[in-house]
Amino acid sequence: MRDQIELTSIQFWDDVWAKCPLSVVSASDPSYGKEGWFLRFMDLECGSLQGKSVIEVGGAMSHRLLALARFRGVDPTVVDYSPLGLDKTRKFFALHGIAVNCILADVYDISGCYDLVIHWGVLEHQTEVGPFINQCSRLAKHQMIFSMPNMLALGARGWKRYSPNNWSYHILHSDAVVCSACAACGFNCKPRFFGSPFFCMTPIENANTTTAFLSLTQRIAERLGRILPYQHGSRAISRIRGFVCTKQDPVTQSPEGSPQADGDLA
Repeated sequence: MRDQIELTSIQFWDDVWAKCPLSVVSASDPSYGKEGWFLRFMDLECGSLQGKSVIEVGGAMSHRLLALARFRGVDPTVVDYSPLGLDKTRKFFALHGIAVNCILADVYDISGCYDLVIHWGVLEHQTEVGPFINQCSRLAKHQMIFSMPNMLALGARGWKRYSPNNWSYHILHSDAVVCSACAACGFNCKPRFFGSPFFCMTPIENANTTTAFLSLTQRIAERLGRILPYQHGSRAISRIRGFVCTKQDPVTQSPEGSPQADGDLA
């Protein structure tokens, strides 16, 4: 069943995590440090998360969940089906003195209730949006926030050209499809673009002087995350395409579920 609804697999992700080094993330990191752009984005969309329960779906080795636990005081849980990924996750969090609850399972096989459900770079690997969003919504008490690489950005053209195999594991789901799936589960959904400008996606499969320049430019852009307002973004430039979903008031819930999208896809 899993290979019918997802482009990737346990072996795919075990191979990814096997190559992922364990290292300490600096508190001044421009992306995932205390004042980095990621936490500025989360502060903007969620307000205080102190003491809130947060589960990340497909969250092995998550720098983002670590930042939320380390600097915003959330109670972190990871669900992932990669045994190697979860083993490295425990070690990664322990390096920073953070305890994390790890659940080795497919998200479709778990239950529970969390203040916030997050996932980053997971939905675009799913062939069907509705069932995945529905399962995530069952876990969410108040809010879901998730994202995908911004395949609409101008920089995504280089990704498709220079890393065609990696590109093939990703599906561009429209705003309308995502927002409608959320509405069907009782959540209002707002598309958001954020993160550094998109110049390059790694790993690069067809490396040349152009990709070397793009990679350098990407690294420089990411280092500017502490001073540039990457908590805001745009469809054409930003590296990340996200969605902020809040549970609807059942009294005012609209049956239409039309997406509240700026720059909605046809």
